[in-house]
Amino acid sequence: MENIVKFPNTKKINSFEVPEEVTGIEKSAFKKNKNLKEISFSKNTKQIGNKAFKKCKKLKNIIIPKDVLKIGKSAFEKCTKLKRVEFEGEKVELSKATFSGCKNLKEITLPFKTTKIPAYFLSECLSLESISLPETVKSICDSAFVNCASLKSINIPNDVTKIGDLAFEDCTKLSSIEFNDKIEEIGDRSFKECTSLEHIKVPDSVKKIGIGAFEDCKNLIDIQLPNNLVEIDELVFHGCHNLEKINLPESIKRINSFSFSSCRKLKKIIFNNNVKKIDSCAFIGCVSLKSILFEDSLEEIGNSCFQYCTSLKEITIKSKNIKFGTLVFDSCDSIEKIHLYKDSSAEKYFIDKGFEEKLIYL
Repeated sequence: MENIVKFPNTKKINSFEVPEEVTGIEKSAFKKNKNLKEISFSKNTKQIGNKAFKKCKKLKNIIIPKDVLKIGKSAFEKCTKLKRVEFEGEKVELSKATFSGCKNLKEITLPFKTTKIPAYFLSECLSLESISLPETVKSICDSAFVNCASLKSINIPNDVTKIGDLAFEDCTKLSSIEFNDKIEEIGDRSFKECTSLEHIKVPDSVKKIGIGAFEDCKNLIDIQLPNNLVEIDELVFHGCHNLEKINLPESIKRINSFSFSSCRKLKKIIFNNNVKKIDSCAFIGCVSLKSILFEDSLEEIGNSCFQYCTSLKEITIKSKNIKFGTLVFDSCDSIEKIHLYKDSSAEKYFIDKGFEEKLIYL
């Protein structure tokens, strides 16, 4: 017998030792076993198949022998009593959702030659407080750590160039991210609802921050953006209620829809000389924003861009030719001064909106 194809779930066996001649555990072999608490693999085991131990809800600890070369998809998914996982080998091919939903998993030691953290690998491991990613890791895939609600810190190994979409979404206790200086892309919603993040420094190597990457990070106070970033994508800082100030690098040319919407404490934003377009609803609901200065590079302000910025008092527009969307400054009832050039498109816009008495010409 070389492979275990199906383990008899009806037998009340709490502990099982895999025979030495067995080299593989087949797909779903132990799936939904209600009694198994301990499994001892043989030293000759080389492969653990897809869903092999999925929903073995009494399994507590696992030691993966050094000769195991591959673990299949969802192999230990939703083993809800699993607390500890140890790999004895240097390198194992890991698969999607291997330990997803292991809500009591507290300790896992990865093989030190691991190159890839697969999608959903440790998603919903609610008790996992820390993990050290080996320096050999080159990719962190989509949703790899989504909803690891107890994870407090993460190190991004030196060869990782992209953090996958939703990789750390809902890691609500994550307060520290150690980026490397080679990373180029932070994926969509990768840190969404990481509500313990307060300070972030994004390295200059980053060229793209994806849609909603830091959305609803409600306690984020400040972030240092990379100097090579060309645009702020949609929803990147939406709902960051405690973000007070942000400096846009000189490289920024476009600010997309809802980028800073509902940033309730944002008092100041410094636009650079290269920003050409601010898209619809980019700053809607920024109720603490008091003043804005637009440089002469600005060409377009989208619909409802500054709507409901109820504390906005002073606007300076150096550009002579701007295209305005609808409701740009709607419900901004505190505006007192608008600095602009005579005979500019901005002058016509604000006169049409009934702000003629508040115009101050540059």
